[in-house]
Amino acid sequence: MPAPLLTRDEILARLLEVFRSRGYEGASMTLISKETGLGKASLYHHFPGGKDEMVAEVLKHVDGILEQFVIAPLTGAGAPEAKLNTMIKNIDQFYCGGEKGCVLDSLSIKAGSDASGIKLKEQMKAWIKAMESVSKESGCDAREARERAEEAMASIQGALVVARAIENKSVFQRALKRLPEQLLK
Repeated sequence: MPAPLLTRDEILARLLEVFRSRGYEGASMTLISKETGLGKASLYHHFPGGKDEMVAEVLKHVDGILEQFVIAPLTGAGAPEAKLNTMIKNIDQFYCGGEKGCVLDSLSIKAGSDASGIKLKEQMKAWIKAMESVSKESGCDAREARERAEEAMASIQGALVVARAIENKSVFQRALKRLPEQLLK
């Protein structure tokens, strides 16, 4: 598809893939141009603030994905196990079974205390809070639910890193399979 025909969401989806696979430092403007199909002038037209603005916009895009496919299923109506299974299915799909990395992780290296770092922290906290909510619903007290949610997040993120590093998606699949026992009483 020619670059001028790309929608804003398509551009952001392509940028997401670049940043999730290369991180901030590894995503040169040349690579971003190649992967999005947009020339550098077009990129600066869409994102006058350059790479920093691209990251900010990608994180807003990820906010929408996180809300729709993780937070809403976990905080909506239904039994805790059913809600958790919906989230598991969604994150399995989003991470292509463990083949794709997490943009929260890849961008956290650059982040620090700037706006991107704050956004990454907010996204991680929101995901943990939603898992904590499901854990509480299943009968865990507040402290236990919080610990279970943090450990589940560590398991998800750690499994993504290991699965990609050793090129073995089954590491991620096993972590997803263990989530119900980690989170639910």
